[in-house]
Amino acid sequence: MDYNKYYKKSKANSERKIERDNNIINIDVKESATIDKTIYILLITALVIIPLFIKAHLSEYVSPKLTFLSTGMQADIFSYYKYIFLIIITILIGILFLYKVFFLQYKIPKNYLNLFLGVLAVAITLSAVLSPYKSLALHGMYNRHEGALAYVCYIVFFFVTANMKFSTKQISGFLYSLYPFVILNMVTSLAILNGKNLLDIGWVHNFILGSIPEEAQISEGAQLWGTLSNPNYNSGIGSILAILFLTWALFDKNKLRTAINVVMGLCSLVIVLTSLSTSGFLTILTLFPFIILAILVHKQKGKALLVLGSFLILATAMFIPIANKNPRVWDETIGFIVKENPFSSQPQASLMFIEHDVKKGMNEIFFPDRAYAEGSEMDTNVKFSIPALPEPGIGAGTGRVYNWEKTLELVKERPLFGYGLDTFPYFFPQNDPNIIANLGTSNIIFDKPHNMFLGLLYGSGLFAFLSCMAIMILIVVKQLKVYFKHEKYMASYNGTLTLSILLLGFAYLVQGLFNDSIVAAAPIFWILMGALAANINQYEETID
Repeated sequence: MDYNKYYKKSKANSERKIERDNNIINIDVKESATIDKTIYILLITALVIIPLFIKAHLSEYVSPKLTFLSTGMQADIFSYYKYIFLIIITILIGILFLYKVFFLQYKIPKNYLNLFLGVLAVAITLSAVLSPYKSLALHGMYNRHEGALAYVCYIVFFFVTANMKFSTKQISGFLYSLYPFVILNMVTSLAILNGKNLLDIGWVHNFILGSIPEEAQISEGAQLWGTLSNPNYNSGIGSILAILFLTWALFDKNKLRTAINVVMGLCSLVIVLTSLSTSGFLTILTLFPFIILAILVHKQKGKALLVLGSFLILATAMFIPIANKNPRVWDETIGFIVKENPFSSQPQASLMFIEHDVKKGMNEIFFPDRAYAEGSEMDTNVKFSIPALPEPGIGAGTGRVYNWEKTLELVKERPLFGYGLDTFPYFFPQNDPNIIANLGTSNIIFDKPHNMFLGLLYGSGLFAFLSCMAIMILIVVKQLKVYFKHEKYMASYNGTLTLSILLLGFAYLVQGLFNDSIVAAAPIFWILMGALAANINQYEETID
């Protein structure tokens, strides 16, 4: 009898313990889901606000050495507040993810992707610690703000996103959040094309420039190209979004969504055309064979070809009036292949936009106009001649090849951990006479390599560069394996979204051959690549 009582009591205690444990597990699951949802909202916020927000900020900049880059009050419109938003959102996401790991027992998977990501983070941190100009390497130049801290934020975005699970609806949400960027920058681009300056609108002027003192006036005739600091960047980012929305439209079974994304792809193309920069057009040309290949292996060939044909017809119809308005549009796009411009009475050379970061009132770079003899007295019997200086001209890639060659020479001197991110203008030989032979003028400050890969290699060294490349290759290989092993997946809506993101990633890397990483656009790439990695892991778990 006593045994039965003891047995019943033990059984009841055991059942209560199991019920209590189940309740705790259920609470943890619900809390984890709430945290994931909050992180997702923060990521969406980053995709919407960081590329878009522009506002003038005046700060005191102290140059690390006496040079042509002035110490004093400096204004920035395009990067400071983006940088602030980047840091704030990263901190919030980081805190939530750490809470999930330490208090909700989330286990971070052990895989090569996280390993390479850790190596990248350590290498970038060491590059700032070992940099001759540590503060600059940490925060970056006052007009770029892409030092080691910004890259750490990108890594956090990628790491957290890659270690989450997203529904198909949530992945769509990531892509929808890019619509505002496309629409606003298209409107700005068309305004410039038609001779309108949005800074002339009162409330726009007050919002963007109202925070700087009245005496700090902007240059006369300054125009607002968009929410990025340079038309080159407009061209590059416009091209990757054109590829994204076109791919999405090609393979989406939803007709309304297909039509909307065709329009968004055309809007992105407008940004490329009106930027008057060849990099975006070259990116689209490079990705076009990949799009054709995707159509050939996809089950919806007929529908995809119909959408592609419609897109090309509409793009041509859109191109003609834009090129009529500004013949340089032909020179910077089709003119790369066909030199003769049917929209211009006078032939023009096809040149990519050259960014002249010439500061107002900057002294011209000194070239000696006199030669002195050695010794304390000048020998009047000896004739001296001024060294022959190169003639002004435009080098290969509008001077980019020259820039890349000089950057590689710098890399050879500090190959392992680099000089520190965004310290480029203080190590580049700015007084090299060959500058004028490659850029047509000597009044130019080289503040970046004009190549995303060389920028990382120069700034953080070989370990960071190789680990970053390993991450990209690993994602591409794993995603392609999913496509080839599971044909049904590629035909699904989730497969359409991941294919669109994959081609966006390709396009971003291609345009990175001509442009630098910027705080306005890099979060788009790192968040979407993280979402792609998360989707791969999620699908592999489902298959297993």
